Amino acid sequence: MTEITQKTVSNKSESIAEVVPADVAMKEETSIEQLENLSYKEDNRLNKRLVKSNIGNAKLGGLEEDLHMSKSEYQWSLSIFYFSYVIFDLPSNIIMRRWRPSHWLGILMFCWGAVATAMAASTSFAGLAICRFLLGLFEAGFFPGVIYFMSLWYTRKEYGRRIGFFWSFSSLAGAFGGLIAFGISQIKNDALATWQWLFIIEGVPSILLAVVSAWYLPNKPETARFLTEEEREHAVNRLANDAGASNDHSWSWAQVVSVFTDWKTYIYMCIYILGTVALQGVTLFLPSIVANMGTWSKPVAQALTVPPYFLAFLATVAISWSSDKYFERAYHMVGLNSIALLGFLLLMFLSSDNVAGNYIAACLVTISVYGNVAVKVAWFNNNYGGLTRRAVASAAIVSFGTIGGAIGGQIYYDPPHYFAGNTIAFSCMAGQTVLVILLRILLARENKRRSRLSEEQRELEIHKYGGMDLVGDRHYSFKYVL
Repeated sequence: MTEITQKTVSNKSESIAEVVPADVAMKEETSIEQLENLSYKEDNRLNKRLVKSNIGNAKLGGLEEDLHMSKSEYQWSLSIFYFSYVIFDLPSNIIMRRWRPSHWLGILMFCWGAVATAMAASTSFAGLAICRFLLGLFEAGFFPGVIYFMSLWYTRKEYGRRIGFFWSFSSLAGAFGGLIAFGISQIKNDALATWQWLFIIEGVPSILLAVVSAWYLPNKPETARFLTEEEREHAVNRLANDAGASNDHSWSWAQVVSVFTDWKTYIYMCIYILGTVALQGVTLFLPSIVANMGTWSKPVAQALTVPPYFLAFLATVAISWSSDKYFERAYHMVGLNSIALLGFLLLMFLSSDNVAGNYIAACLVTISVYGNVAVKVAWFNNNYGGLTRRAVASAAIVSFGTIGGAIGGQIYYDPPHYFAGNTIAFSCMAGQTVLVILLRILLARENKRRSRLSEEQRELEIHKYGGMDLVGDRHYSFKYVL
């Protein structure tokens, strides 16, 4: 680590001016062009992902019939994934905070790839359920890990479009999953069923990519081999300047606990869980929802899931870019949620004979629930200061929110119209919208309160939260992103 970095990290004080020296904050030779080039260089190394469960398409590929599962057992095979996911989120991010991110992410990818491939050998509900539980265990650490990992490289104003680009590949993978499922269904092969090929094709690339990522991914700007010494210094300095008084690289269990004594953590958890109910309900049942809209075959229904996912990919990239451009999160979420509410209303009340209308509604809800994730992840990540608090908050919020995935796997139980499922999803998105508006009001009020503090009150604020090592984003100079 360079001398200037050590100075920035170690000399904590009670104002941004003291924490970030003038030669860092005002470094003239660090031009905008240099920083943009640095960001693009980082993008090329960091934004690599292929993660998507094909179980929704596997159902149409004969999984339910071949394993002699009831509808209830199929729904539980979806939900059990999230039970282990919830358990392992936080421990995984703590390991990642203390160890090399590249190695830990590589191990997780290898393990879930192996389990995903093994799912092809399932012969019963019990075997599939065990595999799904293990899949959730190993996938648990990946998304919150990447959320934290990205924050090691990008400033708060750059973060949204990067996490949006990363997350957009979830919807793009859904589009490819539909295409792959359609293609496999056209192949006459008695050796393996369509659903077995889907699991193998999903799992094997993850195993191969895991080996590459463990070597390929950089761990942090200070040690990145693909950057020059000057670029490494620029990367560290701009992050320190952006973080200000919350630029804390230390580790303590007190910092872990501080996340759970922070009121906004619980509002973010509720926002996340409500969105996840709708997201996972749509993700897991979109092939079935589309299949019940018309009289087309199962392979055609799989192919028809491609446009909604591809539109979600484009929308996620666009909304994330806009959210960063205007450095605003809450109103972007409200706008997306309005589209989701319209889509779910159409699915609830349009006649089943109106195939085109129902299909457009399915596109609207898919666009909204996927775009929603990128913005809310950027929002809560922006509003936690200090590496440890950010790592723990990311895992805690995603972990709790993932309970919504278990719920989402149960709500679409009433084919062919799925009125109950769409009603529950609508209610969740409406509730999330109310919480988003409420949180924005509370954060704006807190920003104003901090701006009016006297010097004496500022001293008391820092003491109240346990000193500079623990204050993080609760420092009076930290301004919450709205």
